Amino acid sequence: MDDSTAPAASADLAELARLIRLASQELDRVIAARLGGSSIARWHVLGAVAAADGRSMSQLSEATLLAGASLTRLIDAMIADNLVHRRVDDTDRRRVLVFPTARGLDAHREMTAAIADSGLDDLAGEPVIRSLERMIGGIRETGRANA
Repeated sequence: MDDSTAPAASADLAELARLIRLASQELDRVIAARLGGSSIARWHVLGAVAAADGRSMSQLSEATLLAGASLTRLIDAMIADNLVHRRVDDTDRRRVLVFPTARGLDAHREMTAAIADSGLDDLAGEPVIRSLERMIGGIRETGRANA
């Protein structure tokens, strides 16, 4: 890139970053409103554990994008609310798995139904998801190439 295109490219990148943040904030705001008293993080955790036969904390961290300490506090609170429970992995005693309780599965169904009623599913179709995945892949590749 020559110097004459640098300011325009920089402005485009700044606008892209702003729009992605804005889209994320707006999506979180609408989902939070639909969830009422429950948090988006709880919805993410319940979705992750409901879709698998036990999830490790590292798998939950990847699925929810929550850091270790924050995720641990959230799981502890969800255990206190009888939404999930922990169990030592039968195949690797060093690993703890998180499972949904019956109450947690019911809560997840209710949350998912409330969100489905919002009409947001119409925005989250396969083409949009694939486009965002390609964008994230491109950003990662560019970052690795320039590292």
